[in-house]
Amino acid sequence: MVLIQNQHSERREHFRINDTLYIQYKAIDHDTAEQLGQQLVKVDHDEESHHQVQFRSLQTAFTLVNDQINHYDREVARALRLLNEKINLIEQAIYQPDPEESLSQKCDVNLSGGGLGLMSKQQFETKSPLSVQIELRSSDVTIQAIAYVIACNKAQSQNSQTPYFLRLAFTKMNEQDRDLLIKHILFRQAEELRTNSKHNQA
Repeated sequence: MVLIQNQHSERREHFRINDTLYIQYKAIDHDTAEQLGQQLVKVDHDEESHHQVQFRSLQTAFTLVNDQINHYDREVARALRLLNEKINLIEQAIYQPDPEESLSQKCDVNLSGGGLGLMSKQQFETKSPLSVQIELRSSDVTIQAIAYVIACNKAQSQNSQTPYFLRLAFTKMNEQDRDLLIKHILFRQAEELRTNSKHNQA
């Protein structure tokens, strides 16, 4: 399990936001969870392709710079985000990722650095392990984690397609992915605060 290094990081890990993300998750057995978890936490940046390292670094830098620009000119920041999305679409078309690995399930989630909650089509047993992939739209990267089911119960206002509310706790995650997740949460919180402030001033 990845351990949080200090109290400040622990507080950031438990910030919660409501977000819409592309997620893929599936049940796995405990042995597979242990094996995949060990692989995740032992991932070395040197093992990633040069392209992946460059792409992640550029996306992170773009997100930070664009967030600063957004303070001064929201329209310019929006134009840059649209241009970035266009470049990402071109990049995806060139490299043509495996369709089976694409994250096609768009979900409304309650997200923190320690886990997430979402509506699910199927019910999972408490304490059962799941493999989870999450696409972070703020940086256009996909993070992976092993999670365990905290609870999975029928929602009071049931939806016929997703009748269960699934709560997951992340137990294994690469340090870089955890940092990206926390940065995403802080970025979305800042966006929400600016939006609320703008509405209050109107």
